[in-house]
Amino acid sequence: MFATSLILAALIGSPFTPRAVVPVSSAAVAAVATPAAFNPAATARAHETSISVVPAVVGSATTTVETELGAIVATLGQDVPTTPGTPLAYVWTGVGVADGAYAVHVRLTDAAGAISDAIAPVIIDTEAPTVAFPPVLPSATQRGPVSLRASTADPSGVGAIAVEVLNQIDDPLGTVPIAVGTEGSGGTVAWNLKLRRRLLLPGVYHLRASITDGAGNVGRSDVRLLRVSRTVKARIIYSLPDAGNVIGLSFDDCTKSRDMLAIVNAFKAAKAHTTFFCNGVNVRSNPDAARAALAAGNTIGSHTWAHPQLPSLSYAEQASQIQGDVDVWWQVAKAAPTPFFRPPYGLHNAATLRAAGAAGFQWVVLWDVDPSDYLDPAPAVLVQKVVSHAHPGAIVVMHVNANTASAVPQLIRALRAKGLEPKSMDELFGASSYLAPPAG
Repeated sequence: MFATSLILAALIGSPFTPRAVVPVSSAAVAAVATPAAFNPAATARAHETSISVVPAVVGSATTTVETELGAIVATLGQDVPTTPGTPLAYVWTGVGVADGAYAVHVRLTDAAGAISDAIAPVIIDTEAPTVAFPPVLPSATQRGPVSLRASTADPSGVGAIAVEVLNQIDDPLGTVPIAVGTEGSGGTVAWNLKLRRRLLLPGVYHLRASITDGAGNVGRSDVRLLRVSRTVKARIIYSLPDAGNVIGLSFDDCTKSRDMLAIVNAFKAAKAHTTFFCNGVNVRSNPDAARAALAAGNTIGSHTWAHPQLPSLSYAEQASQIQGDVDVWWQVAKAAPTPFFRPPYGLHNAATLRAAGAAGFQWVVLWDVDPSDYLDPAPAVLVQKVVSHAHPGAIVVMHVNANTASAVPQLIRALRAKGLEPKSMDELFGASSYLAPPAG
């Protein structure tokens, strides 16, 4: 058995990381384990360690794996003859051995009976690292940069760090790599809010750090919020003809909680998503329904605070109507309706577009299919009106009311029968809905 004092000397450090473990070698023999940390239950990336023993003299070598206190957990080679410069190769899977720091110990006895020792430190680590991810600083910005810091005290060290950027319904938009710092436990980056060289549009974003440790385990942090707000140029869209065989069903006003929840549940049952353009006054009155729509993965957009005819208002009044809706979504759900805005009745003028852009709305979403559901046609008639005018990339305007809610399950089935899959605005646009145009 290897001398306990020698193992302790080699493994000294807190915590037991590969950087803190000092290998031991001699003129007669050296040993190395690759990788120095692994997970026996992992995929081929790091599920075992390969051990190379390089003797410099003729003799015999015994290679064992031992705990930090010298207890043998595996014998890889017993009295194996050695030839100078010819490596001995072993593989240790670590199966059945507890997590912790170990020493691959080689004891070589030469032809004269002299004993030489070598140690290659190894760590078995089957646990995902616990990731510390402090709040983003600043947590509200126009263009950045913002400071992102992630770290861990994982025993096998840090292999890679990245911050996942998601929209407010947790659709992935991209990742921000963070270089591991010289201290080896984490890293910091000043992020310029760009993904794929394009700036994030105004909105609320979820950021989550992930760290891959030295054994290949991946840990993820809690979500941190980032609010982006600045002026953009608002652009009107009526449809998305290049989106494919999909259709954007959307629902305005959000007047009654019961009806909104019925629509949310109908889409959930159909494994589909939609878009709600709610008035701020209704978000304030129906906060549970507003949060339920987001939790189910649906898109939200602004429909002003109180549904006025915007062109009849001054620029300042229009801006107040739009900003009021933005503010209440943050208060109720820590969310934002940006970048999607729909003016009530579809009415707008140049001041409307300026006010929407000043509030951070890139997309003014109108429609090219209107079944006039506010007139309460029979559900079958409503379905027929939508389906008869539906086409790839169409945007359909409807309203949150009991009659429309009752027609939604049948409407989804009928559209699918026509080869059109209902999608939310987030799904129709994809990640590009949250990234400024390449020239922007």
